[in-house]
Amino acid sequence: MLGLSAEDDHLPRVADFYHNKSVFITGSTGFVGSLLLETLLRCCPGVKYIYILLRSKKNVTPEDRKQQIFSKKIFDNIKEANPELLSKVHVISGDVALPNLGMSEEDIRLLLEEVSIVFHCAANVSFTKPLKFMFLNVILPLNCIIKLCRRMKKFQVLVYTSTAYSNCNHLNSVLKEEVYRLPFRTEKFLDAFKNEDNELLDELVAHCKPDWPNTYTFCKCLAENLIMDTASDLPIAIMRPSIIGYQEGNSGISALSVWIGKGFLKVLHADPNSKMNLVPVDIVANVHLLAACCAGTKRCASPMIFNCTSTEKFNIKIKEYVDFIVQLFGKYPVPQAFSECKKCICLPRKYAFYIGRIYHHYLPAIVIDAILRLFGKKARVYSSYRFFDQVMSALHFFTSHTFYYEKNNMACLNKLIHPEDRKNLELDFENTTFQDLALHYPEASPFYDWKIDSNTPSERQKIKYRRHMTIIFIQAVFMLIFCAFISWIISKIVG
Repeated sequence: MLGLSAEDDHLPRVADFYHNKSVFITGSTGFVGSLLLETLLRCCPGVKYIYILLRSKKNVTPEDRKQQIFSKKIFDNIKEANPELLSKVHVISGDVALPNLGMSEEDIRLLLEEVSIVFHCAANVSFTKPLKFMFLNVILPLNCIIKLCRRMKKFQVLVYTSTAYSNCNHLNSVLKEEVYRLPFRTEKFLDAFKNEDNELLDELVAHCKPDWPNTYTFCKCLAENLIMDTASDLPIAIMRPSIIGYQEGNSGISALSVWIGKGFLKVLHADPNSKMNLVPVDIVANVHLLAACCAGTKRCASPMIFNCTSTEKFNIKIKEYVDFIVQLFGKYPVPQAFSECKKCICLPRKYAFYIGRIYHHYLPAIVIDAILRLFGKKARVYSSYRFFDQVMSALHFFTSHTFYYEKNNMACLNKLIHPEDRKNLELDFENTTFQDLALHYPEASPFYDWKIDSNTPSERQKIKYRRHMTIIFIQAVFMLIFCAFISWIISKIVG
């Protein structure tokens, strides 16, 4: 499979490539998708229309969800400098889990007539969902997108967002920028699924699945194989981002950081020396735009694959990451912390982790829940730890291994950027550190921006003092209950 060559001429200006062309985006409510939408509007104001696929959710209409996207902080600059650009964004009502993406015939005709560039970013990132769910949300939508692209009159390029862990079964080797082939063609999987031949489907999956830790990463590999089997003649770029370095909302690396920083997590089931591969989300969005320009204008073998990952220099050990988060929250404490953030231990061995979580998590949780019940409050600390254990169980494969990636296409793409695009679409973050990432989390994230922390030093000291006294009180209650329990045991034995 041919890749990029640094000897190629530089790409055309991105704004010129997208000028007067219509774009179709799925997954625009996600952080990558919404930042891609913002970057496209900001850097390519000459784009004709942008169609975004949205479904109704919790009684919120697709049109209202579009306004929710625009209310995100990342769109503030556009709303201030060039608000009319937002009128270029149009909603297509649909759902990726439904046939034909849940779109009406009228909307399908509109896309077939207008769209030249497609970004398929929609993803349900869950490591615990069953295989059928992942087929409905990963494989079938991509198959539908490919068929739509073939029918588009002005089609120029498809960019598919996969994951850097689609081939995580290849441990102890450098993951190349190529599709790793499965032993069966994807048509067999699709036929078995459509015919509801569960026995055949289970047999096919069983032949491959043991090498993957979950159905999500397996289906992403299957999706890449689907592109090779059914669309290798189309201009396609496959994005493989690793861990997004910051995210909005209560998810991803942000959520884990908050749980540690607020003192909720004291023990992690992880290899402290395993390295996390973090990549800033703006880099991921930039690669999407540039890759579409590259695949849509260059005549390289399809699909063109980009491992959108960090270099060895930027990788950070899990222990270093945890220690930094502890120090950060220690210096800038948050008001509504669970307990004082002093330490979080990484334990690679299963039974050591079991003992650690009982002592640091479950015993205090039982006491705190008992106190909450006494005051008529809802007891939910124990159940929260149970939920966290399920999350950590799903992530353990990734927190116990280090993954290495080939980045030839990424490096060449960086060299091909038009000189006028480097200011807004830079791909080089060699001079960035994890500390820089952590200190610039979006305000939308629960991991608030310490750079604009309004608490004075004296207020921070008060927060730390109140938290410290609360912890002393809880520890005292715990010791009283523990001593009473031991006394009861002794009395039973003696009596």
